[in-house]
Amino acid sequence: MNNLACTVECAGIQDIPAMLSLEKRYFDSCWHSESTFIRKLIEKEPMMFRVCKINGKVRGYYWVIPLEHSIWKKILTGEMNESEAMRHIKSFDEPDLYLYICSVIVDLEDKQHKKYTKALVRDFGRHFVPLQDANIPDISAIGAFTISEGGRRLMERSNFDYRGSFKAGGKPVRSYAINSKTLAKQTIATRQKVNQRDIA
Repeated sequence: MNNLACTVECAGIQDIPAMLSLEKRYFDSCWHSESTFIRKLIEKEPMMFRVCKINGKVRGYYWVIPLEHSIWKKILTGEMNESEAMRHIKSFDEPDLYLYICSVIVDLEDKQHKKYTKALVRDFGRHFVPLQDANIPDISAIGAFTISEGGRRLMERSNFDYRGSFKAGGKPVRSYAINSKTLAKQTIATRQKVNQRDIA
């Protein structure tokens, strides 16, 4: 990974074309975003978008939005669609937030795509999972619904709880969520296991 000069950082306006190109390549048209809308979100709060880059080129990204519980719950049950939820985005500085993962996407045609996913997952843990002495937003729980097999695997490998299925964009999707403290405990336990393997 180090020899690839992989970095994960907040998305900038200049990254939007590459991000939308990935979106168009791997998501159905009903999930495509408008460039002007993404620009407004990045200008409002860059932390909503974190991009993985190799030598300055975008190879993947994740997109999250902070919400109040009632809106978050409606998205995860299919009572509210994503576009409507975008009108209810909170500030990361507010208390008792519920984080919704809009998307996680990497360039699957790149041989290193699994490493990009791993880099994004680690970055998510550093910035949004309440580990010891971490200065992060006050997030109570995290949720998402999956539109791909890769998304389902990512949620289940991360031990998110399956919350049910519903139709979105005309297709069945699977909803997942996890309490932030539970995810933090799991993350710490996983890191300890990795460290023990490294020492052994």
